Amino acid sequence: MVSETLSYPKIIDAYDATKFKQRAEQVVAVLADYLSKVDELPVLKWQDPQQAIESWRQDFSEGNQDLESLVKKFIEESNHLHSPRYAGHQVTTPIPTAALAELAYSFLNSPSTIYEMGPASYGIEQAIVCWLAEKLYIDTDKAGAVLTSGGSLGNLTALLAARQTKAGYDVWNEGVKDDLAIMVSDQNHYSVTRAAHVMGLGSKSIYFVPSDENFKLKVDELEQVYQQTQADDKRVIAVCASACSTATGAYDDLNSIADFCEANDLWLHVDGAHGASVALSERYKHLIAGINRADSVVWDAHKMMAIPSLITAVIYKNRSESYATFSQDASYLLDQNSIERDTCNRTVECTKPNMAMKLYLSLAIHGEEFFSDYIDATHDLAKDFAKLIQEQTDFELAIEPESNIVCFRYSPKELYSVQNKLNTVQLNSLQVKIRESIIKSGEFYFVKTDLRGKTYLRVSLMNPLTKIEDLQKLLELIRNVEY
Repeated sequence: MVSETLSYPKIIDAYDATKFKQRAEQVVAVLADYLSKVDELPVLKWQDPQQAIESWRQDFSEGNQDLESLVKKFIEESNHLHSPRYAGHQVTTPIPTAALAELAYSFLNSPSTIYEMGPASYGIEQAIVCWLAEKLYIDTDKAGAVLTSGGSLGNLTALLAARQTKAGYDVWNEGVKDDLAIMVSDQNHYSVTRAAHVMGLGSKSIYFVPSDENFKLKVDELEQVYQQTQADDKRVIAVCASACSTATGAYDDLNSIADFCEANDLWLHVDGAHGASVALSERYKHLIAGINRADSVVWDAHKMMAIPSLITAVIYKNRSESYATFSQDASYLLDQNSIERDTCNRTVECTKPNMAMKLYLSLAIHGEEFFSDYIDATHDLAKDFAKLIQEQTDFELAIEPESNIVCFRYSPKELYSVQNKLNTVQLNSLQVKIRESIIKSGEFYFVKTDLRGKTYLRVSLMNPLTKIEDLQKLLELIRNVEY
């Protein structure tokens, strides 16, 4: 008997092995050609958002369009993170090999949260999270970890565990009372305070600890802020430290913060989304000394490990504390027999992609040395760039960089003459104008940040192939902007 699907030619075409191979070869050829000449392309082909929408508002649903042309168009209208002149947001320059892992996973579509749905995906994830914990010197016999989709969701997941563990009552079943609070640096990533709001704590339950002149949390202010929480009849469930901060790349003193948390029986959460990867570098791992004492750590492989988005590890010092985060009944999916095996009872996600395969395959092909070299190359370049800036008379550095993030601004001395002195507002506006002019030209891509009332230009050196000559060119481009 002939299968009824044979009367549906579109289905036959979509699942045809030979045609799939032809299409895959087309796409890989286009991407390889792009990789070979990305240095010659504008970093960003600027267009207004409405133009971007209209560009893709064609009649795409009819089918039969040319795959190669579509991929080329997608590349042309994208921001080119593989360009050595990309130094913008903390989005990495992906290893091409990792994209092949994504292809294999997407083809099989086997999630990693339910073992029997994706045995290989589950095994790979457990191998990766164990490896990550080991790199942080966390006892893997006691530790537990899961992967989740991004640092924002990672911070929320960790703080939910902190709430359930330190609240003093069963928040999951009784609801949130108005006595809970968290303590965070005034330099924390916005996702930490956003998580607090999602958890129902409210602005009055977020206590900010001041940072010092280098934008690190002031350890000697912790006690004063904590005493204020006590005076307000608040129960602190967590202190959140940065490793490193997003704006400046500054690393908090984790050992001193851990001392304070242990003395007061508080949960220590470290947002290491960007900076925990220095654990892979002999030269820079001292920056996260004490991270193994944290109750929870968030670590993004899609930032400083050159892995495509998204892959975030939420690592707990004590495995048992991760299970209390989500305590609910779903007999068709969750049961006591699978609590140690399946991970959907520890994350927001149920049908979760196999994020780990991108990192696992990249380690298996390129080895750990690639990743340590990546950290060293980008961090060394940041130090070289900072030194170059300090040698200029018309630029100023915000702080000495600890990571691959450098904040600086253009402040030529002629703008400070008696006749034509710019005030802070005007100088801030100049930085904004400089950035807008250069990114619209497509010659370089970088961002800006505001630090205590001053606007700075900010580069995150994500591409390990960027050279100091590229950054020298950036300074010249800045000088040539008409103001």
